[in-house]
Amino acid sequence: MLPYDEVGRGPALVLLHAGIADRTMWSEHLDALAESGHRVIAVDLPAFGEAPPRDHPEWEAVLETMDQLSVQRAALAGNSFGGAVAMRIAALAPERVSALALFSAPPPAFEPSPQLTAVWEAEEAALERGDIEDAVEAILDAWLLPDAPAEQRERVARMQRRAFELQAGLDAERPPDPLEEDPALLGGVEAPVLVAAGEHDLPDFRDGAEAISAAIPGARRTMVPGAGHLAPLETPEVFRRLLIDFLATPPGPGRAQP
Repeated sequence: MLPYDEVGRGPALVLLHAGIADRTMWSEHLDALAESGHRVIAVDLPAFGEAPPRDHPEWEAVLETMDQLSVQRAALAGNSFGGAVAMRIAALAPERVSALALFSAPPPAFEPSPQLTAVWEAEEAALERGDIEDAVEAILDAWLLPDAPAEQRERVARMQRRAFELQAGLDAERPPDPLEEDPALLGGVEAPVLVAAGEHDLPDFRDGAEAISAAIPGARRTMVPGAGHLAPLETPEVFRRLLIDFLATPPGPGRAQP
């Protein structure tokens, strides 16, 4: 079972963190989301936070954890990498997903922009020379807003340093990605879907939100005002209201009930 925090009662809502974070990025949201009538579960994905690395894909680990928590069906909300994991669960096991909320999720099979490629190259170069702090700084500069408060930068830095510790020495080769191999699987998502990106996010993710919403019938797309890549941290009240309102909205014709 993945490490998790759980608050509240009602229909399950599983929160999946960004790839530069861990489950503590949701800490200030748990009580408010529970008060909206949900059993809220925030997990650490493998090789993040308190979760050790695993050999099989993240989406399988989430489904196994849902099984062990007796959650047959849940709404999934994911930011960035967490959104990518949520998409794969919804595409591969649509019967397990009652609603899907994606914030700055990368679309499957996309070509990174020169700006995003430069971010990854700066991180990789720092790691290759063994300079963890330079790698962390490159990540903070790329993924946080320019005026991010110092405490937010340090919070993300702590989470990222922990991820680097867990991921050190891991085989870079990942298992086959079903959505990379067949992006059309997104067309089989049955749940209501919200696709969002921050207005100040990289164009890869603003354009990616459009591509994802076009690939999923009936998906709703929106922009998060004032946010960059990490809306749950940058604009917490706006993020929370978007998510709560989405989960409370009846689905359109032909869509599954949350």
